[in-house]
Amino acid sequence: MVIDWDTKPSNTEATLDENGDVIEWTDENCIRYDAFGNAIPTKILCAIEQEEIKLQSEKRLRPIIEHLFNRKQVGFLYGESNTGKSFAALSLLNRVAQGRPWSGLRVAKECHAFYFDGETGVEVKDRNTAWSKKFNGGIKNKRMHILSPQINLFDVGVQNIIISDINSITNNKGGIICFDTLSSFLAYYSKQCIDGKTTLDMDNPDENDAIAMRKLVSILKRIAVETNSFVLMVHHGGKDAAKGMKGAITLKNDCDTVIKLAASDRQTGGNNIAFSVSLTVEKNRSAAKLPVMEFNLCSEDNGITQQELHEIDNELCDYPDEGETGYEAKNSTKTLVFIDKPNKINNDEKTNKEGAFPDRKQAGDESLEAKPSQINKYAQAHTHHHPPTTQQQQQETIETNRSNGETRVVASGFTGEARVKNNDSYIMHMNTLKKLKDAPLQKELYEKIY
Repeated sequence: MVIDWDTKPSNTEATLDENGDVIEWTDENCIRYDAFGNAIPTKILCAIEQEEIKLQSEKRLRPIIEHLFNRKQVGFLYGESNTGKSFAALSLLNRVAQGRPWSGLRVAKECHAFYFDGETGVEVKDRNTAWSKKFNGGIKNKRMHILSPQINLFDVGVQNIIISDINSITNNKGGIICFDTLSSFLAYYSKQCIDGKTTLDMDNPDENDAIAMRKLVSILKRIAVETNSFVLMVHHGGKDAAKGMKGAITLKNDCDTVIKLAASDRQTGGNNIAFSVSLTVEKNRSAAKLPVMEFNLCSEDNGITQQELHEIDNELCDYPDEGETGYEAKNSTKTLVFIDKPNKINNDEKTNKEGAFPDRKQAGDESLEAKPSQINKYAQAHTHHHPPTTQQQQQETIETNRSNGETRVVASGFTGEARVKNNDSYIMHMNTLKKLKDAPLQKELYEKIY
């Protein structure tokens, strides 16, 4: 037995047994000792214990758009061609960058939005200009970033650049990232798998291949987690509308949110309304599903100038001779804008102009109404309201808390006195052993007695 004569037990970090004796104690450097002053080896946690501690320290997911998009998650926005998918995505991202509610749903503060367009090229600039004219006074959102790169998302080097640049721009605060569309970004695939070393057993990626699509979702998940953002992928609908998104079922299974846009056959109101679409939240892993809503898309100036129209006109040949038949077309200076002011769709297939959340206002000061999904049992279980407590119940609670407090004070005092007495006894014991170190027989007898 080795005794460190200079170590002293702490008055506040000692562990006692049922008799009040010191079992172990911890010094000011957080080193644990047994009752004889021997240092206790620190336990090395196994991998499972480390992962458990890591999970317990994780914060709850924070929303980018409340009840819809959360940080570190992946979602899909899909629909048939010409249902306004890209316009809806631009609307979502612009509201986040603007810091204003989208369809009555609040957005996170000071977030950036990144729109990776793989489909329309420079045309996306006109679409964003039209949105800015409609909802932001003609001024582009400073935190809205639009680009049209031809990148291979399966290239780990490209992933690293995206993650690094976004973290640099956002100062690690994250935001929302959109890739439009899945098929267009698959076109830039280069036969390399995620690690960039081995090749896949296919010439080109196939959106119907479960393994390839599972890898794609894992890549999007990595970008979402490492940038603290929500990643939205725009996708096309399948041939069979009842089966949902085009491609492998793993796309829906592995992601967190799925939103469907479908053309509405209702009569649109107003000369400026191009058409209407219904928006359905088919999957939302972290929140109750929102009710189905109908949105309008309107025409808005795309920002093209007369000088640009003149330059385009000069690059074309002369008009046909007078009297010749053919198409009669005019220069288009407009594009579509997704209006995030929904109309609730009732069970009788009619729209409710009062909107979706009556007690909540959105960007245009329009009210909206929300109802919990009838099939979402989780939401129903958490909407129960407990009846208010009576005055007598409140008084009983106060008395119980006071009694518990007094008990804790008495127990604390008793524990403190016991700790002091035990500490004094321990010091006396150690001093006696120190005095007897030159008398081994007496020391041995003393240790047997005590």
